[in-house]
Amino acid sequence: MSEDRFNLDAIEKNRARLEKARIEAQKPLDRSSQSLMALTNLPWLIAGAAALLWYCLK
Repeated sequence: MSEDRFNLDAIEKNRARLEKARIEAQKPLDRSSQSLMALTNLPWLIAGAAALLWYCLK
């Protein structure tokens, strides 16, 4: 089994898989994934706003 991964066929399959992943990574994101990525910073934004309010109203 360990000999299969050094086969030329296995190397070509891995190379093709890497190339496909590289092409997929370069594609532009659709709108739903962009808004989802924007939501990842929401907890920091809420914490910053709460800290600012606490500091101003103290």
